[in-house]
Amino acid sequence: MKSFSEYIQDCDTLNEGVIRSGAIATYGARARSDGDKALRAYDEGKRALRSKTGDGGLEERLDRLETALEALFDGLKHQRGQIGNGVAASVSGHLLASRAREQRRGRR
Repeated sequence: MKSFSEYIQDCDTLNEGVIRSGAIATYGARARSDGDKALRAYDEGKRALRSKTGDGGLEERLDRLETALEALFDGLKHQRGQIGNGVAASVSGHLLASRAREQRRGRR
């Protein structure tokens, strides 16, 4: 029969592993979502540059450039989020692996 402290230690380990696994999955999903948002923003910018409506005067061209630049900056912001979430998933994975390795060594 386990003592109370052994039971609590086993529960903490299990919950911590589940939480870390969930964090890795969440960060991975968020990285993909941010990457998809970045692609949509870049495509929006390309469409703004390619669309030609009206007589193509200077004002209209400047408006299209402004719209394209705003989309580019939005895409870069989402790409930064993608990178951050990818790093967070990687760090969580390494922490999970090192913790599991320590637990295996401790059981021997």
